[in-house]
Amino acid sequence: MTYNEIFQKIVVEIEGFYSNDKNDPGGETVFGLTRKADPDWQGWAIVDQYKAKSGFPKNLPYDVLRAMAKEYYKAKYWDYAMLDQFPESVAYEMFDIGVNMGKGIAVRFLQRALNILNHNGKDYPDLIEDGQFGPNTFNALKANKSPDAVAKYMNAFQGERYAELAEKNKNLEDFTNGWGKRI
Repeated sequence: MTYNEIFQKIVVEIEGFYSNDKNDPGGETVFGLTRKADPDWQGWAIVDQYKAKSGFPKNLPYDVLRAMAKEYYKAKYWDYAMLDQFPESVAYEMFDIGVNMGKGIAVRFLQRALNILNHNGKDYPDLIEDGQFGPNTFNALKANKSPDAVAKYMNAFQGERYAELAEKNKNLEDFTNGWGKRI
């Protein structure tokens, strides 16, 4: 899958367009971008302009905001880790987890998966699971012989985290069906 296809599947189809759910810790959200995590996204200025107009949020310029979100996600959530150079299944998981949980968590899940799949350090050295993407993580991924297994473990960690979040905060159970689409 290309970035465009992954963006469509994850951001447009799963994240949806606009929401402002009181139980969402991210607050106001457009295509999965939250004011809390992504205050620098330029689309917020457009959203704010339309709030004063009748018909909000249905009157928001969908195509304009979608294009802005696509460009922002590419720079901030795709290019930072050179996902174009990843095996497709791992790139998909990295992007999905990064969009929904943050890039640091996505990298930590990648590092954890790589560590448990390195045959006790025979294939490549264990990584520090620090959530920082760098040459050691990239080289371990290139040396890994089972990228689909890496992606599956990352997805399992994602599901485990969703369960933990919902168990700790019952208000987050409102989101468990949507989260389930990701696992």
